[in-house]
Amino acid sequence: IYKFCLFLIIMAEEKIKEDCIFCKIIKGEILCYKIYEDEFSIGFLDNFPSVKGQSLVIPKKHLAPWLFDLDDEIYCKLMLAAKKVAKAIDKSFRPLKTGIMVEGLELDHVHIKIFPLSKSGFRNCSKKLSPFPSKEEMEETAKKIRSCLE
Repeated sequence: IYKFCLFLIIMAEEKIKEDCIFCKIIKGEILCYKIYEDEFSIGFLDNFPSVKGQSLVIPKKHLAPWLFDLDDEIYCKLMLAAKKVAKAIDKSFRPLKTGIMVEGLELDHVHIKIFPLSKSGFRNCSKKLSPFPSKEEMEETAKKIRSCLE
């Protein structure tokens, strides 16, 4: 019975990975506007931004669901990648501040959201940009941030 239960758990986890939007982005099955990549993580523009330059940093491995459940080495690697992306956003857009948010409510794959912030802070982060940025605008934004990576 134990082996069968373990088999069912493994199969359920594999199904989650198959359906995971972020795993599909990592595999190249879904378009992303990549701004950063290392052996462990990838950073890209949020496809549904509430502010220009809003980005995500995710581990390439499907790790879910909570950031604070990660072991310290993985946690540090992910946070350092987010720091690099945040600094590039700072240089490229010169926001008042750049903030991060980790809530993990929308997708079951650990991710860090990075926001260039104005005086209103996170207040407008639940609204989506209108008009929605075009493909060309997203490509230009990604290029601008990539050019500022250290």
